[in-house]
Amino acid sequence: MSEALTTNIQPSYNLYPEIITISDNNAIIRSPSAMDDIYFELTKETMVDPDRFRSFIKNAESTFRNSREYKAYKSFLLENTTNRCQIMGNITSEDADIELHHNVLGLYDICILITLHVLNTVGKITTFDLEQLLVVEHFNNRVGVVFLSKTAHQMFTVDPDGFIGPEFTIGKWWELLAVYKYGITYEIANKVIKYLKKYQDNENLSIEIPPYEEMMNYSYYNEYGMDPSQCGAIPSIENSSNNNISYQTLSNNIYY
Repeated sequence: MSEALTTNIQPSYNLYPEIITISDNNAIIRSPSAMDDIYFELTKETMVDPDRFRSFIKNAESTFRNSREYKAYKSFLLENTTNRCQIMGNITSEDADIELHHNVLGLYDICILITLHVLNTVGKITTFDLEQLLVVEHFNNRVGVVFLSKTAHQMFTVDPDGFIGPEFTIGKWWELLAVYKYGITYEIANKVIKYLKKYQDNENLSIEIPPYEEMMNYSYYNEYGMDPSQCGAIPSIENSSNNNISYQTLSNNIYY
């Protein structure tokens, strides 16, 4: 998709050759008044700049939150699951605004997880790719969310130790970790493990999740480039076909 789009831009139709350029099939927008260039595709090379990577993630997150698909997803859940605050059960959507809260992993973490997995398996990703994968995974019920009243949502958003148990969480969020395992970072693995240990202190864990050690092994492999022999049983990317996303498949599922 994005490769075809960039290579089909003919120089004769480019009215701004000094602003829009093509480098290695990647469209670049640059301006003499701007310090940074804007790349159409994020690659493993361009993500080395932390500011550029952070900007890419925040832009995709913001665009997704304001998309028609996300609003449709929320409406679908309200109609088919519950219309109540899952912490203050006496408050319904008729009494106050009921907002969607991403539990276990925040939406920003999920964007990082998916982006790094695609970069580590495909090698490049666009904002459009990431947004569409966010839509797909939300509707595939692989994202952990809870409904909260506006007040409760504000309270849990600012509280780093806030905890909402998995029994209140909609979505099989552990499946997202399995599908996008090559995007698990050390920070993401620690967040999940910290969350699960809080739950295990009080209840027997009955959800299907990767063992703690396996999540940490993937984080060492993905983030630090450790050899699989040094960090546990990590299947090679080339031999792991079940959960990898081919670029062709990814491209065929992007809608404009």
